[in-house]
Amino acid sequence: MAKSFIPSSLPISIPRDFSKRSVRLGWCTCITSVLLVSAILIGVSLRKLSSTEFGVEYDRYKKTLDDAAKTGGLHAGPPGYYFVKFPSTQITSNLMDICVSRDGLRVNFEVSFQYQIPAEKIVNVIQEFRDFPTWAKVVEAAGNSAVQHSCSEFNVTDFQSVRVKIQESMFKNLKLKLEGSNTGDMTDVGVEALAISLQLRSVFLPIEYQNAISEKQSAEEDILLATNQRIQERTKAETELKVARQEVTKIFNTAYNKGNVTILQAELKAQETLFAFEKEREVLEESKKQFSLSANGILAYMTNQLYASLDNLEVTSGEPAKISGLFNEVSVPVNGAR
Repeated sequence: MAKSFIPSSLPISIPRDFSKRSVRLGWCTCITSVLLVSAILIGVSLRKLSSTEFGVEYDRYKKTLDDAAKTGGLHAGPPGYYFVKFPSTQITSNLMDICVSRDGLRVNFEVSFQYQIPAEKIVNVIQEFRDFPTWAKVVEAAGNSAVQHSCSEFNVTDFQSVRVKIQESMFKNLKLKLEGSNTGDMTDVGVEALAISLQLRSVFLPIEYQNAISEKQSAEEDILLATNQRIQERTKAETELKVARQEVTKIFNTAYNKGNVTILQAELKAQETLFAFEKEREVLEESKKQFSLSANGILAYMTNQLYASLDNLEVTSGEPAKISGLFNEVSVPVNGAR
């Protein structure tokens, strides 16, 4: 089969449609490349911060740090940059450690404190501590130091009696450690944090101290019980004494009344006896006067009266009394006499 031969010196003709397609393809490739590069540049130049974050722009290629912190939102920057982020809300730190009281006893404590970083302090913090985790460790160490310092200002007994005062002292020292002082002393420069609050959650005293407190409370309860018992016994004794005094008064009054009655009865009896004797004397005097009796006659008369007042009296008498006077030498008969 014969082959056609075209001399090299002859010009080659290119179709017009093929040339247009090549130009169009080149433009599409160029535009696509530009768009792709733009998308990549935009992707590496945009960074987002949440509403609870502060961020400081850092250019990793130029090794430069922005001079101000940015808040939440979408931010553009040089390609490849990133944000050094810090929380914009308050941060809570929990401490569990052992401190030494002023009287040398070891006390276990649990403390929580809240702090916040001011936006204007973030650049200084990054320059000094590099990032948030490192700075947070420094803040926690400063807070622990403040608590330890406050603990050494009080005796172990104060942790039960003036706990609120201890908490106030801890917060005061925390502000000094985190914020620094205004005295210009380089030892109190703080760590660029703002102290918000502090809570002394719990205190665990030494076992020996707790045992001593328990024994002391038990002894105080025993003393109180003994005191109450003594008061009760004293009240009981005083009551019995009052009852006894009332009984004595009652007995004395009864005896006094009985004595008065006895005396009155004796006086009445005496008056009655005196009255009887007086009447008998009057009768005897009247008899002596009327019968002209002598003393022996009166005695004989009284004897006869005595014998007359008795029934069945058997007596043996001597010679009857002689009655002088009107009945001289007359024997007085005796009733029932033999």
